[in-house]
Amino acid sequence: MRLAIIAIALAACQSSDVSRELGARCDSSSECDDRCLMPSADWPEGFCTIRCETDVDCPEDGACLEEEGGVCAFSCVDDLNCQFLGPGYACKERDARGGAGKRMVCRGT
Repeated sequence: MRLAIIAIALAACQSSDVSRELGARCDSSSECDDRCLMPSADWPEGFCTIRCETDVDCPEDGACLEEEGGVCAFSCVDDLNCQFLGPGYACKERDARGGAGKRMVCRGT
């Protein structure tokens, strides 16, 4: 019973779904709904994302970053929140779009 409760709690923390809109691996923008952040140290194996001006332009678990003219990334609290993206991702602080402070997001290690 205790293990079942822990499993449910972990599943709730990892509710982010990788999609062509946000988080799917890619080598070109044709593999994404909007654009591909090409494979690099920042985006291991590529990262599908969408353009944004504020956090509300991003999917539910996303944050709008001041990069590449404004792109969404998955929000996180710690490195465990980024494990669903695979090896090479960690939770890091980045500038929010439009001078809206800082956001913790999943990025390459």
